[in-house]
Amino acid sequence: MQEIQEIPELTINWHILEQCNFRCKHCYAIFPDKKPIFQTHYKKVLEELKKLKNKTLLLRSLPIKANSIRINFAGGEPFLFKEIGSAIELAHEFGLHPSFISNGSETDDDFIKKYGRMISVAGFSIDSFSEAVNKKIGRCEKRDGRQVSSERFKKIINLFREHSPKTVIKINTVVCRDNIDDNISNFICDLKPDRWKILQVIPIHGATNNGISDEEFNTYVEKQNIPLLHNKIPDIVVEDNRTMSRSYLMLNPQTQFYQRDGSDYITSDRVVDVGAEKALRSVEFDSEIYLERYPDSPQASTGDDAQ
Repeated sequence: MQEIQEIPELTINWHILEQCNFRCKHCYAIFPDKKPIFQTHYKKVLEELKKLKNKTLLLRSLPIKANSIRINFAGGEPFLFKEIGSAIELAHEFGLHPSFISNGSETDDDFIKKYGRMISVAGFSIDSFSEAVNKKIGRCEKRDGRQVSSERFKKIINLFREHSPKTVIKINTVVCRDNIDDNISNFICDLKPDRWKILQVIPIHGATNNGISDEEFNTYVEKQNIPLLHNKIPDIVVEDNRTMSRSYLMLNPQTQFYQRDGSDYITSDRVVDVGAEKALRSVEFDSEIYLERYPDSPQASTGDDAQ
């Protein structure tokens, strides 16, 4: 009998749309069908994801069983959908652990005050604190080049601390050709996140010209003096291309599970057509690498007691 890998908390990253107000040239969330169905189908998808909890899931690589499910709303920029608050609220009601990853430009104060206590992890993409570097990357508004300042990020994080102190604050930094010479550790420490994830740019779609070697990525990581930061940032995760391969569960805007395959994607049937459990059967997932990333699988309390 094949061993069942038990996972304390399984994260499913749902890219609910491709649309974004920024233009990062290393963005890998580029999908063939640009018509998202989030607005009309998010309730059905969340109902399906709720069914996965405490169930043996027969993935292609190894059966897994998740004690809890975290649904991570991503994009594009997920806050461009005004229904994101309602989806977070419903996920919370279903006993899922809702979270998000955002560029921060559309995260307003009222949203944090209303929905913050329901959010397990609030994630923000910050590749640099240099305006010039961010312009090279494209981490700025398409129309006028506006960027999210470090002071604005600090205010957002402080609002979460005030209204939802148990929400985990995470910062994602993608290392690419344009920010390879940066040392942003002091700026990150100033924001005081709970988790800092440093990722090697994925050579897919338009990112191939902005890619870096493993040696260059390791040099960047060494430059951040991570051993000296652990007393200021509780959790620092470093992920190269090998670590990221097959260790994420991702849904695209058409509700298909997908995995990177070279410079393209392989996809499952749509969750809205066949259900989440059946769609997962065609997915390869490296649960061992996943568990290395989240060895303790911290589960932030989400609910009325998390205010």
